[in-house]
Amino acid sequence: MEKPPKFTIKCSECGIELPENYWYWNCRNCGAPLEIKIEKPNVTRRELSIREGSIWRYKEFIPLNEKSKVTLGEGFTPMIKRKIANINVLLKLEFLNPTGSFKDRGASTAITRAISLKAKRVVEDSSGNAGASIAAYAAAAGIQAKIYIPKSAPKAKKENIMIYGGQLIEVKSRSEAAERAVKELNEGDYYIGHAWNPFFIEGVKTMAYELAEQLKWNPPDNIIVPTGNGTLLLGLYKGFNELINIGWIKHRPKLIAVQPVGCAPLYEAIYGKSAGKRKAVLADAMRVANPPRIKQMIEAIRNTEGEVVLVDDAEIVCGLKHLLKLGLLVEPTSASAVSALIKLKNEGAIGGETCIPLTGCGVKMASKILRIVQKLDKC
Repeated sequence: MEKPPKFTIKCSECGIELPENYWYWNCRNCGAPLEIKIEKPNVTRRELSIREGSIWRYKEFIPLNEKSKVTLGEGFTPMIKRKIANINVLLKLEFLNPTGSFKDRGASTAITRAISLKAKRVVEDSSGNAGASIAAYAAAAGIQAKIYIPKSAPKAKKENIMIYGGQLIEVKSRSEAAERAVKELNEGDYYIGHAWNPFFIEGVKTMAYELAEQLKWNPPDNIIVPTGNGTLLLGLYKGFNELINIGWIKHRPKLIAVQPVGCAPLYEAIYGKSAGKRKAVLADAMRVANPPRIKQMIEAIRNTEGEVVLVDDAEIVCGLKHLLKLGLLVEPTSASAVSALIKLKNEGAIGGETCIPLTGCGVKMASKILRIVQKLDKC
């Protein structure tokens, strides 16, 4: 059987190296998040071009055995060029992944990892999309999934989890979901914890490879990324770094994180000032008060000369309306990146080619989107 790429698992904080079959989601020495480093793969760009259109076309860069992959055909999503507020922009249609979210990339690799460790059940905490994705991929793998989710999460996302056969545990808040998911683990449970699990990020990073390949290995100047726990921000950063290191691209895009007013820990860490007391509530997936990988998120922004943009609910609704006029129904979290684009354009603070990943499908919360866009007449 074909062997997976050689890799090491290391603690992001104390640097301790851990065995390849390490079961836990964080460092048992200091509690910090883990990271994975792969050896330089032996593959050419020409070889990639004739492979299947999924994240697994980049199998030499994924530290798992491709022969045992759990896949639903995730990845290699279309990219279209459109004009928004007189700005030319590339829109990567991540909401066309199997369960309607970019999280399917990470679910594929994280569930594949769980299977390789012979887990009996996977456990996740989520605001909705990651939970639905993990439930779907667990079903495809033939194992159980237990998902902790806030009561305030959209009804359709909860229903998605149950439709796939996931065990749904409703709790008061996003933070309680994370606490209970870890506290209530049983023997044989594998904590997927997409904010913690380094194998989840290994799937998400494939978006960087796709963007580069779809643009003939010349990445855009900017990528605007909705940011809560930071899995997409960090996945893009890791992917582009690997591409730089093997000489396939010449520059990394500037990474621009978007966060909601009132809950923006990355903004506060970068700029040293408050994100305000008035909370934006529409982009539920971004309302993460204590992301575990905040240090790596800061590094990603600073090392790409990026920035963090705050948006409020009114701006998010405007972003939604711009996309709806293009026939694109996405979640408010996804639309926040368009809101940030318009804000930066009005400030004269963005130039060059810009890409926005549209991360989640709006069909899961269509009734809510209809109500909120009807309330705001002008943008």
